[in-house]
Amino acid sequence: MAQKTGKTKKSKKNLKEKKDFKIKKSTLFTIIGVVAGIAIIVSTVCIVRTIKKRIEDRTVRVAFYGLSEDKCELLKKYIPQEENIILEFDTISEGAFDLAVVKQKYDMLFTWKGEITSSLAEGAEDIPQRVLETMPQSLRDKKCVPILLDHCEFSYREDLLKKTGFENPPASFNSFMEYLNSAKGIVFSPFFCNGAEDRILIDFTGALVMANGGLNAYNKLTEELKKVSSLDEIIDIDLNGQNFTLRSALDIVKEWPKQGLTHPSWFNGRGNDLLYFAEDGQLGVFFTLLSQHRKIPYNVIKNYETFLVPPNFDGSNYGLIAPAISCMLISDNQNCKRYIANFFTEDAQAELSNQTNLGPVHYRAQAYDRQADDVRFWAASCKGGAVPDLYLGVYQRKPEELAKMCKEIRNYVR
Repeated sequence: MAQKTGKTKKSKKNLKEKKDFKIKKSTLFTIIGVVAGIAIIVSTVCIVRTIKKRIEDRTVRVAFYGLSEDKCELLKKYIPQEENIILEFDTISEGAFDLAVVKQKYDMLFTWKGEITSSLAEGAEDIPQRVLETMPQSLRDKKCVPILLDHCEFSYREDLLKKTGFENPPASFNSFMEYLNSAKGIVFSPFFCNGAEDRILIDFTGALVMANGGLNAYNKLTEELKKVSSLDEIIDIDLNGQNFTLRSALDIVKEWPKQGLTHPSWFNGRGNDLLYFAEDGQLGVFFTLLSQHRKIPYNVIKNYETFLVPPNFDGSNYGLIAPAISCMLISDNQNCKRYIANFFTEDAQAELSNQTNLGPVHYRAQAYDRQADDVRFWAASCKGGAVPDLYLGVYQRKPEELAKMCKEIRNYVR
């Protein structure tokens, strides 16, 4: 009788465990159902968002600013017209660039790197890493990627280099000064630039600061110039922590006419004056932009060898003043992130360099000529890479302020 009672208790216990298991299993199914429902909702939301994003990305709005018409047309070739993609190209006219409008209206911007791109950088999308990996480390900018490089350069009379005992262009600014002093008994104007042109004058001023004060001084000058409206406000600001000022740089060139190192009125010189003296063989070296150098007749420029403005520092405290045609991704449009890669293949970079005569940025792309190749090499060899000239870095949208500053610089150095 007792044995039967034991079996009954055990049977009741097993029955209770089965009932408990059934409850747990039911709860599990409920949880699975809820999770599945949430997953379906999340998936649906993601799919809807993806579809909506694809629809939004179908329209690609591309803006160009500050670039010549031929350069705009050249760049357009690398953005393909695809089925189901609506491409809208706008060229923003000079003086009509509004940061707020550009941020709201466009997905992709092509312009010269400078004040504008600095102002847009904070909200811009990152450039894809695969694009940045095509170029030297010093040229990589995840917010504003360079496509082609111009250059602020010195061009030396080749036969005069040899006559003055220089096998190659001077590699330091101190050596450059030795060259000018050696040349003054041979040519009328050892140095010259068309200083009457505002961009040339402000860029030459920046080159003097870079060569004698270093990269930190140049960057400081760029930022300080954005805050001031007159030369007096900035001329005595210490630019590198070593009492090097803008006055220090301007005083160098202020003495050159007295020392016979340049034309007495170089600051009033224009392009036709430079061409006249260069053609007559009366210049030892002149300052200009690579893009302007390209416009000088071959029978004249063939006699000159171009080189960077030589610094009194090594590459760790130097940046090549090389204006860059650049691209920014203003929105997260996925098609733009695909298109931007088209500008950075070896073939594309070679063609772009060949068509513009500017320097490529791709590691291995064929450059238009040795001068264009040198620009890429020099930019890759220094810490600062390619930095905008002062014209673009400060005065890209401020022509009146530039004219005022240059007038004051001319008055100071005359």
